[in-house]
Parts: sequence; structure tokens; C-alpha cells
Amino acid sequence: MKLLCLGLFTSVYDNAQDYQYVIQNSTDPSLVFSTSIARIMKAFMFSKLVDQFNDVPYFDALKGQANLTPKYDDAVKIYEDLVKECNESMAAIATGLAANVTTPGSIPFPNAKADPVFAATDQTANMVNWRRFANSLKLRLLVKLATSGKSAAFANAQFAAYDTTLGIITDDVTVNPGFGKVAGQQAPIYNSMGYSVAGVRAYAQRIPTRWIATFFNGVKIQDPARAAVLFRSIADANTNQLGNESTVTTQVPPTTPISSSSFYTGTTVGGDALGAVKGAGQSAVVMLWSEAQFLLAEAYERGYLAGGTAAATTAFNNGVTNHFRYLYKTAAARNATTGAETVDASKNPTTDANTYRTTNAAVRLVNYSLNTTLDQRIEAIMTQKYIALSIIASDEAFNEFRRTGYPAIVNGSAVATETFASRASASTRPDRLPSRILYPTSEYATNSANAPAGINQFTSRIFWDLN
Repeated sequence: MKLLCLGLFTSVYDNAQDYQYVIQNSTDPSLVFSTSIARIMKAFMFSKLVDQFNDVPYFDALKGQANLTPKYDDAVKIYEDLVKECNESMAAIATGLAANVTTPGSIPFPNAKADPVFAATDQTANMVNWRRFANSLKLRLLVKLATSGKSAAFANAQFAAYDTTLGIITDDVTVNPGFGKVAGQQAPIYNSMGYSVAGVRAYAQRIPTRWIATFFNGVKIQDPARAAVLFRSIADANTNQLGNESTVTTQVPPTTPISSSSFYTGTTVGGDALGAVKGAGQSAVVMLWSEAQFLLAEAYERGYLAGGTAAATTAFNNGVTNHFRYLYKTAAARNATTGAETVDASKNPTTDANTYRTTNAAVRLVNYSLNTTLDQRIEAIMTQKYIALSIIASDEAFNEFRRTGYPAIVNGSAVATETFASRASASTRPDRLPSRILYPTSEYATNSANAPAGINQFTSRIFWDLN
């Protein structure tokens, strides 16, 4: 996905323009499946854009020569329209599937090459999965809208009509257009966190922070099973604090094997591995199943969906288990039909997740029943969500930290285990973190009449950021 490789602002519009082309050139009712997929992915891409830049060109964007200087739209209004796109796409797919029941073959399915996300032989199941993905994306959008307090009536109405029967995704949503150990074709996460095609380690100083280590080494939570597949050396001194160069000699990646990546646990460079950085041919994550479960847990706990703490507890525990499940997937074990990674035969995510819960029975960030207030329950949900998203979908992990303030940090602390903020940070915020990404300078050069002025990376916030 270009989003993972290029500048965020330009790459989103580049991708969205491709989806817009499909939408505009697939108006024949028989192409409703292709059109709906494009609409869902366009909504996904724009949600990524809003989450980093807030107001962006949307309603007047993607019109080519017809409008080279599109106006910037209110982020909340964009989010509401993205929900509408999800709703209409889900409905259109359902109508197409019903038409195929009445008249088999009347609505052709996209072929596998046109759908590298859900590419099972059962094409009806593929389209149901697209509906579930749209419903999961909708849930993400609605939770952020609802907690922002800026779209209460809209969010409440949408939650009231939320299709809990369809539900959320039932597996990790990934895409693999043909990643492999070939120049320009390696999986993005492996290319940036693992090795180059030539076997050269990427970013030699990219190592875990002491803060993230606390969720694995017993300082906050004991989690040796996930640590063993996520990090090569989380238990030793090779952990870091941003901005602390005074002890650089102890802040280097491990050297066994020689020049190894801190985030790749394979025994040979380029070989298949477990964890987040699995290998050159691993699929790219679009949405983790665990993330969708944590979204459900929050929606239940806040009362957006019926179910309360009992349903939230189930979703919370499922989220933890499904993160183990994703980490234990390997490119060496692929589904023969879809090509998706499957769980390594030597691993049992359910057993290890249960062991994790038993080991941390006295830790409320793991044992959900120990939390007695809404704030405590949200902290537990968001902490486990952060653990699940870190490395794999770090942008969304930081989004959720900014939205909720969890996992908790100690603002302004110089203690490495209390915050992930850089000790050299120039941020004026109490937490010494940025609040957003600045618009690219090209926008002020080519669309200066519309690009928002006075944006500050420390004081200008995304609409859902209440911190």
C-alpha cells in the first residue's frame, strides 16, 4: 500500500484518486461489487488522512483539472460522510448478493487479482467480508465521533441502527499484492523494520523504548510470550529512550545474530518469522481483528451499543487473544486458497492468552473484572489496544492515545519507564508530545487560498483529541 511507503498526505490522495476512477467508471449496476469496494477503501483512506491532519480537501477533491484548488472541509463533516459511504456500500453489496440469489451470475464478482484483500474461492463470502470490514470501519468512525462530543445526534442515530447481526470482521484484514524479497516489492513493515533486499538492517538505531518494555517485562505487565515474538531482546539492556544520547553505547540493537533487527525474530535474514515483522513476503495489515474487538469493548462499555460490561469483558478478552493469534501467524504457513498467513502449528494463541491472564490475575490492565469504574475499564481497553496496534499500526495506536489519554504516561517525566516522549522534545504540551502532523508545504504553495493558516504541531488538535 502506497500509504505505508510515501508521504501520508500525497499518498492518500494518490490512492483515493485510483478508487475514484473505479467509482466513476463502474456506474453499470452489474459492477456494484467493484464500486462498493472502491468506496469502502476510499473511506478508509480519508479516515487515515483526517486522523492526522483534521480538516482536508474532501467534497471538492479528486476532480482533476476541474478543480485544482479544492476547499478544505470540516473534519467532523468528512467523518459523517465516510459513515454514509460505509452504509451505502454495505447496502449496495447486500442488494447485489440478493440479486445473485434470484438470478445467479447477474452481478459478477471481482476476480482474485482485483480483490487481493478477500480472495477466497467462495466469492459470496468475500463480499460478506467486505460488508463486515465496512461495518468495522464504521464502528471506528462512530466511536471517535461519539467520544468527541461534536456529533452526538448523528453518532447516536447511527449506533441505534448499527448492524450487530452482520457484526465486525472475523479475521485480520490484510492485503498482499505479491510482496517478496525483490527490490521495490518487499512488505513495507519488513522493509522499514527488518532488512533490505541485500540483507542490510534497516534503521540501525530503531529499538524498543524502556516505556513499551514495561508492558512485557513485569514492570506493569508480565508478557514473555508476546515479547518473545515481537522483540529480539526486550528483556536485556537494549531498550531506549528518545532524546537520551548520553548512554548510546548501551542503546544499540542486539548483535546476535550479527546486525540483527530488534523487531525481527527470525533465525536467518529474510526467513519467515512470527511477530509483527514476519518476513519480506508478509501481508500488510489493513485492520486487525483485535482492534475491532477493542472497538466493540469500548462501544459496549460506554453504552453506545447494548451489552454493558459483560459484553465488553468478552470483547476485551477476545481482543487480547486475537492479538496473540495475529502474532503467531507466519508466511511459512499460508491458506492454500487465499494466500493469507495462518497460525504456526507450534503455537496455540488461546492457551498462551489464558496463561497471560492467569499470570497477571492481579493486574487490572489484564484482568478486566478488577476495574470498578468506567475510566478504569477504558484504560484497560486502550492499554491492550495500544499493545496490539504498536509496531503493526502505530499511527492508530497514537491516535487512540491522543483521543483517550491511555495508556497512561507521566507528563514531563524524565524517567524512561514513565513516558515515551522524547527527552529532547520541543513540544510545549505538558506531555511533551506532538498533537498532529503539519500540512505539507506544497499545499501552501499550490492551494494557499484554502490551506488552513496558523496550524501548530503542538497546539492544533484533531477534532476527537480531547487532551
